[in-house]
Amino acid sequence: MKYIAYGSNMVEEQMAYRCPGGKLIGMGTLSNHRLEFYRHATVEPDTACAEGVPVAVWEINDTDERRLDVYEGYPHYYDKEEATVRMADGSEIKGMVYIMCDRYKQESPVDEYYADICKAYKKLGLGSEISTVLEPALMRCRAR
Repeated sequence: MKYIAYGSNMVEEQMAYRCPGGKLIGMGTLSNHRLEFYRHATVEPDTACAEGVPVAVWEINDTDERRLDVYEGYPHYYDKEEATVRMADGSEIKGMVYIMCDRYKQESPVDEYYADICKAYKKLGLGSEISTVLEPALMRCRAR
């Protein structure tokens, strides 16, 4: 199964611990979505968001999916949806993405959590996306 990661699960060290059977397929973009922060990150549809959200796409097995379900609090904290990612080479891949349940979209993220996602972006060569994706998401969160 393909798993679409947009937060700390983008980094191989995190996924090696959470999903030992997972293999990184590559980087892509979840078009027509924006990143949002509450207590944790989520993605939300937004047709006006042309740049989309940078993501990592993983191949995971059933055991890894069950481990991720526990880690992500599925089905109570996050739900699962199918989404299409435009990969760096222009191809498209469909996969599963975790989407935060509406009832938990109330709290602000802790600074350490945000910093971990910034580190993930830097490690993956997405430094310029910090100012175009992460910082705007944090500002929207603080303005709520």
